[in-house]
Amino acid sequence: MSTSKVQFIQYHRPAMESGLYHVRVEQTISSSDGEVPATPYSREIQFAVTGARFAALTPADVDSVFPPPGSSGDHDNVLPHISLVSSTLPWERTPDGNVDSKLPWLALLILHDSDFSSPAARPRLQTLSLGKLQQGHGGGTFPPFELEPGQHAEDLVQVIDVERGVLQQALPDKPELGYLAHVRQGKDGTDKATGPELATVIANRLPQQNGFSTAYLVSVENRFEPHGNGFQWLGAGDSDLVRLVCLESWRFACVDPSQSFTNLILDLKRSPGTLRLADTSSHAANTHLGKGRVPLPHHLRDGDHTVSWYHGPLVPGRPAVPLNLPVRASDELLSYDPSSGLFDTSYAAAWQLGRLLMLHSKKTAVDLYQWKRATAQALKHDEHEVEHLPLEGSLSNTEVPAGVVEFFRQASLLKDVPFDYLVPDERLLPVESIRFFQVDPLWIESMLDGAFSIGRVTTSDHSQDVSHPIATPYGNLSGFLLRSTLVSGWPGSHFDGYATRLNNEGLVPAGESPLEILRLEKLSSNVLLCLFEGDVQTLEFYLKPETMHFGVDAPTGDPATFHKTLRNIETGSDEGQPFVVPWKGAEHDRVVSIDSLVTTMRSQLSAPSFTSALFALQMISGAQKVRFTISG
Repeated sequence: MSTSKVQFIQYHRPAMESGLYHVRVEQTISSSDGEVPATPYSREIQFAVTGARFAALTPADVDSVFPPPGSSGDHDNVLPHISLVSSTLPWERTPDGNVDSKLPWLALLILHDSDFSSPAARPRLQTLSLGKLQQGHGGGTFPPFELEPGQHAEDLVQVIDVERGVLQQALPDKPELGYLAHVRQGKDGTDKATGPELATVIANRLPQQNGFSTAYLVSVENRFEPHGNGFQWLGAGDSDLVRLVCLESWRFACVDPSQSFTNLILDLKRSPGTLRLADTSSHAANTHLGKGRVPLPHHLRDGDHTVSWYHGPLVPGRPAVPLNLPVRASDELLSYDPSSGLFDTSYAAAWQLGRLLMLHSKKTAVDLYQWKRATAQALKHDEHEVEHLPLEGSLSNTEVPAGVVEFFRQASLLKDVPFDYLVPDERLLPVESIRFFQVDPLWIESMLDGAFSIGRVTTSDHSQDVSHPIATPYGNLSGFLLRSTLVSGWPGSHFDGYATRLNNEGLVPAGESPLEILRLEKLSSNVLLCLFEGDVQTLEFYLKPETMHFGVDAPTGDPATFHKTLRNIETGSDEGQPFVVPWKGAEHDRVVSIDSLVTTMRSQLSAPSFTSALFALQMISGAQKVRFTISG
C-alpha cells in the first residue's frame, strides 16, 4: 500500500529577486612597451527581473484556500491559509528592502466583522490605477514607490483601506512573517515527489466565533523598517486609514459545526446506496427501479407520446444478457416489457448519442469513414487481431487513425456524455449525497456502436461491421457520484477504492492496493464523478497531507482555553504537555502571538534552529479518514 506524506521546506527563493539590475564589465590590457592604452574597455547593461507585485492573483495562481470561500463550518480553531502554485512567489520581494532577510513580502490578514462598528465600515476592495496609487488618490496612507520596467501608470491594482488600530492588532510582526510562509511538497511511500511544490502562507489569527471573517492576502513590500522591526505607519493615527495592496481575498463564516469536513462526509445521504430511486408501493415498479431505471416521457416516431423506462450507464448492477451488435438503427435496441407495458429506451438512446457525438467531431468522423472505406475489402479476409482501439477482430494492416482511437478511449470513460444521460432524474442524486454504481458495459457498447455506425449505409457495410465488433479498452468499471459542498470546499479531497470489503476499523491490510482511478472529474461546482478500474467495494475519503489546514487544539479544561500539544520531530507523534496558546493583545481578538508561540515550541523541543518548516509541522492539523463499505 502506498503512503502519502508531506515535506515542509522553509522557503524557496527565486534565483534572482525582482527588480532592476546593472551589470558592468571591464577589461584592462597592459603592455610592457606601453603601446596599449591603459584605459580599460568597459560595457554596462541594464535589465529587469519582473515578478508579481501589484496584479491580483488569478484562479490559476491559487491551488487552494482554507477555510473554503463561502463556507460556514466549524473553523473555530483554524489558522486560515492560502496555497500558491508558484513556490517562489512569497519570496520574490522583501518586506523591508533587505534581500538577505529571507522574509516573505506577503501576509494573510484576517479581519472579523466585529472589528468594525458597522458593515459600511468594513474594508472594501477598490480598483485603482498605479498612477492614482502613487498619487495617494482618495484613501489611506501608502509609501512612495517607483514603477519597474513593464509596469505602467494605467495598470490596475486592488487595494483595501484599514484603520491603523485594527490593522496594528491583526497584522503579523516583522519577525513573525518568517514563520508564516513555507513550501510544501507531497511525497509517496518511496519519498518520490507527488505533484508540484506549493508555497503556503498562514494567517496569525483565528476566525471570528459565530460570525463572519474575511481573509486578505496583502503585500507588505517595503512596509517595515529596513533596520528595525516596526511597521512604517507614515504618521497615521489609530483612526486613520492605512492602504494595502490586496492580491486575493475571500469570505467565510464560523457558525455551523455540521459543515466541517468530517461531519459533511458523515452526513452524506447514503440511502439508497446506489444510483436508483427509492422503492414504491408497487412491486412491479420496484423491479425496474432496482435496476436504475426511471420513467421518462417518450416521443414516438409516429408523433404519439408515451412513457418509457430509461437508465444511464451508471447502474446498481451489470446486466447478464448480451446485445446483438452491431445494429442498423437505434430502434433495433428498443425493448418491450410486457409486465409493465412500457418500452426500455436505454440502449437505443446510448446508440443514438454515440452517433451524435461522433458526428459532432467532424474530423474524427471523416477519419473514421475514410479508414473504413480504405479497409473495406481487407476486412473480409484478414483474421488477425488488431492491437489498437477501437476495434478487435479482423482488420487490415491500415493503422487506425489516432483521433479515432482517442475518441473511443474517451467515450469508454463517458467523456462528453451529457449529465442528463448519466443522471436522468434529479432524485437519483439529491443534494449532499453519495451514490455508488457499476458501469453498464452494454450501455457503453451501444454508444460505441452508434459512434462506429458512421458510414454504415448498405447491407454490405453492416456485414463488414459485424466482422469487427467494437472493443472497449477497459474491463469492469465502477465508481461513485458525489453531490456536496465538499466538491468545491475541499478540492484536495483524496479517494482510495479497494476491491475487497473492509471493516470500519483498523488500517488497510498489507498488500491491499487501491484500485486505479481512470477518471476523477468535477462535473459542476458541487458534483464529482469518480471511475475505478475494477469493482469498488470499499471507499476511503480523506484529505491529502499537503492540503490539510493549520490550527490549535480546541478549548478544554477549566477554564476552557485554546492549547497546543507538540509533535515529535522524528515520528510525528504527540509529546510533551499541552500549553496554553499565547495571544497578542486581548484573547477575544483571537490574534495568536506567533513570536511567543515559537519561543515556547523551541524551548519544549530543545530545537536550536526553528524554521517555518518546523513551525508548519507543529501547526498542521490532522483530518479523519472516513471509510464507506458497499453492502452486497
